[in-house]
Amino acid sequence: MQPPAPTDYDVVIIGGGAAGLSAAIYTSRASLKTLILDSIGCGGQILTTDVIENYPGFPDGIKGPDLSIAMCTQAKKFGATMEHDQVLEVSSLDREVKQVTTYSGTISTRSLIITAGGSPNKLGVPGELEMAGRGVSYCAVCDGNFFRGQEVVVVGGGDAALDEGLYLSNLASQVTLVHRRDELRAKPISQERVRENPKFKFLYSHVVEEVLGSDGVQG
Repeated sequence: MQPPAPTDYDVVIIGGGAAGLSAAIYTSRASLKTLILDSIGCGGQILTTDVIENYPGFPDGIKGPDLSIAMCTQAKKFGATMEHDQVLEVSSLDREVKQVTTYSGTISTRSLIITAGGSPNKLGVPGELEMAGRGVSYCAVCDGNFFRGQEVVVVGGGDAALDEGLYLSNLASQVTLVHRRDELRAKPISQERVRENPKFKFLYSHVVEEVLGSDGVQG
């Protein structure tokens, strides 16, 4: 019987959010050499969430960055390693040793767990990409302070849109919610909060067709 082929890690986990960190806690506690890769950092999109109210054990909610720190600390306590890097390719998935290629190099692993999570939805309209970072943002927690005291527009009627809008209402002078349907589809508690918030203005049955501006968003 041949000995196992040598690898850099026993387990590589792509994605450092709640799912990836939970997996890392289990694998590292089982004495498996574990690496977590995430392009955002330890915690993934939890880092960009203001308050999390639906995570068990925190009846009053918890700040996203605080939960991220706690989960990362727990995973590292058992020996997991975290790297802030972008995965470019995975290969040799049908072989004993898998290959993960990142900007920093190639990593070999015996097992691969993918918990890549999601990414922001884009509108796909003219001017959007050109104005990204110049008035168009996909993260209220990251960029909200840039819009302090200004009027902002949030596009969407689901949970993410309302949560981002509620966060921005603490900073902006007015939050206009643009939704393509004639009613919101977020969870009832979020709908109640935005309707009771005097800073919100609603544009139902509307869609964004273009983002206007040159040095910044103008309309």
